[in-house]
Amino acid sequence: MKRFSGESGTILIVDDEQQNIQVVGTMLAAFGYDFMVAKDGAQALERVKARLPDLVLLDIYMPGMNGFEVCGKFKEIAKMSEVPVIFLSADDDKNTVVKALESGGVDYVTKPFNKAELLARVRTHLELKHTRDECSGLLSNTEKYLEVMAHDLKNWVGSASFSAQMLESLDDLPEKATKISGTITESTGKALAFIEDFLANARSSKTDVEMDIRPFNLCQLGESSIRLLEGPARKKEINLLFESAGEEVIVNGDRSAVDRILENLISNAIKFSPLGSTVRVIVSKDPSTLTVKDEGPGFSEEDRTKIFEPFTRLSAKPTSGEVSTGLGLSIVKQLADKMGTTLEVRSPEKGAEISLIFKK
Repeated sequence: MKRFSGESGTILIVDDEQQNIQVVGTMLAAFGYDFMVAKDGAQALERVKARLPDLVLLDIYMPGMNGFEVCGKFKEIAKMSEVPVIFLSADDDKNTVVKALESGGVDYVTKPFNKAELLARVRTHLELKHTRDECSGLLSNTEKYLEVMAHDLKNWVGSASFSAQMLESLDDLPEKATKISGTITESTGKALAFIEDFLANARSSKTDVEMDIRPFNLCQLGESSIRLLEGPARKKEINLLFESAGEEVIVNGDRSAVDRILENLISNAIKFSPLGSTVRVIVSKDPSTLTVKDEGPGFSEEDRTKIFEPFTRLSAKPTSGEVSTGLGLSIVKQLADKMGTTLEVRSPEKGAEISLIFKK
């Protein structure tokens, strides 16, 4: 049998019976595992705050908190949420096993246990955790690399776009060159829009970003967002209107995040609305809600099943050849979830409505 070094994992044993701790601890030590012990749930929670284990062997019936409660507490600790928990118990009732797995456990071993079986399960779950950690690290490194690459591309494409625009401004530029520079301006504009969306999605998907939740006037934010997007609306002869229940609707949220949500919703509405139509931004009370309503094609039933997935192209197409990255609504969903707000999507007879509903 393969012998594992202490580097293969640190295991926390939680059991109120000293004899059980000695049996399990001796077995783990013989195979090179490091281990910590706790005699009850409260002590276990203190142990994991001081040192993060790679796996937990958890008894169910203990004084104070039972194993189900302890496992639930573990999952509330950010770094412990990915640590596998194997329940060890003399209770072989199927309902107990189901409850253990539903509370967050990855496995269940009944006492008295077979040493070879327990070691095999410990080894399996440690290897799975190691694989998940490696994949998570690779994903994180890849995301960082893509962000750096996107930032560099933004600078290079931006420079090309600026040069093309400068060429277009020359009075004596030949007609053929004017067409070419126009094509470059259009293409680089679409590339820049895609890069901006990609970077915005990367920022909004970061789990460690803190929301700055505080009261602010939703009406004021809505009016300022409309002013910023009047230019794109005017190009398509779209009437951009703001409607409010009053001068003030105070909500609790991250103003910057709501600003980005509203900018994405209005931009999307303009992008998919026909020329000469109307886009409405509506602020209402009871509950405090921010709604963007357009007169475009709306969402099909198939669209609704994947509307907030990143890089998803829906059935509707931009009405003036604008670039569609499939990231705008994904960004909206991520930011709304982080704030604890609710998104509602409706497709009336004409157009689409997306509402951001704030908690009281």
